[in-house]
Amino acid sequence: MLIECTKKLADAMKINLTPYEATHADSFYEWHANVFTFDRRKCVVLMNNKTRYSIVFYGMKMKEFKQFDVIALKAIKDTFLAEGFSNAVVDRYLERCGDVQYSKTHDRSIIGQLNDAIISISWKLEDFLPTEQVHMMDLSMWAGENLLCGPIGYAAPIDLLKKEFDSSF
Repeated sequence: MLIECTKKLADAMKINLTPYEATHADSFYEWHANVFTFDRRKCVVLMNNKTRYSIVFYGMKMKEFKQFDVIALKAIKDTFLAEGFSNAVVDRYLERCGDVQYSKTHDRSIIGQLNDAIISISWKLEDFLPTEQVHMMDLSMWAGENLLCGPIGYAAPIDLLKKEFDSSF
C-alpha cells in the first residue's frame, strides 16, 4: 500500500518521502493523506485515490505517528468491516495492499478533494466528540456516505468503494 503524504504530514511524522513512481501504480491500493488541527489536536484524513473513501483520525500524537502504518491498516480493516464488506474480501484487499510505503503526493486533483473533505469533516467533527479513540470510524462512515466526488462521477465514496470491490473481488 502506498500512502502519499503531504509535506505537512511528513513533517509531523518526521519521515523522509520518496518520489512517487507511477510504474506499478494501482490507484485502488494508494491513499493520499494530510494532517490538520482541530481543537488543538492533530487530525489526519486518509483518502483512497480511486474511490475517494476517507478514513479519519483524531488526536494523533507522536506515538501514533510512529505507528501510522499499523494504525492505518487496522482502521481500514475495521471501517470496511463496519461498512458491511465480508472478512474474506477485506483480508484479500489488505493482502494485495502489501507493506505500507510512503511517498510524495502526485495528483493535485486528489489533494484538492482531500482538502475539501477536510473542510467538510471539520464541520462535522464536533458532533462525534468527545472521544478517546484515535480512529473515528463513525465519522469515516459519515464521510463515505455524504461527500461527493466531482471528477469521478458525482457519487458517494461508499458507492464507488462497493463498485470497486464488486469488480475486483
